[in-house]
Amino acid sequence: MKKVGDTITMLGQVPVNTNGLELQLWDGSFTTGFRITQFVISIESPTGAYEAVGKLHTTPTTGSISQWDWGDTQEIAWAAYGTPTKAGQIYSLTDPDNLIIENLYFSCYGTSDADFINYFIEMQKYKMPEWRGALALTRNRAQGV
Repeated sequence: MKKVGDTITMLGQVPVNTNGLELQLWDGSFTTGFRITQFVISIESPTGAYEAVGKLHTTPTTGSISQWDWGDTQEIAWAAYGTPTKAGQIYSLTDPDNLIIENLYFSCYGTSDADFINYFIEMQKYKMPEWRGALALTRNRAQGV
């Protein structure tokens, strides 16, 4: 695989308890894909005592929006804000083997009075042989390990 272009960022804000927000990456080719390098979330008011969790996944829905399943190959990145003590800590983990061929999906859950959750996603585009793209697509759809 070969990197293509500069690092890409996606920034936004969504209502709390969003399930499967589609972030379009698909360019119609199985020879290109994206690798998530960083994923961070925050509540809209960092001085508030709210908690929030979020995850990135490769299919429209995956399990509960308030729970993570690191054994689910469709879930590729996880982030938390203010957990478990509501003191503004940020936690983030990204599967280093992730490779998205089609679109990316974002789900988040917040507690208490939080209205919106901010997200920051950093990624890199890659060019690869078609067979590698097909293999990654199979994993993205949880049809393989």
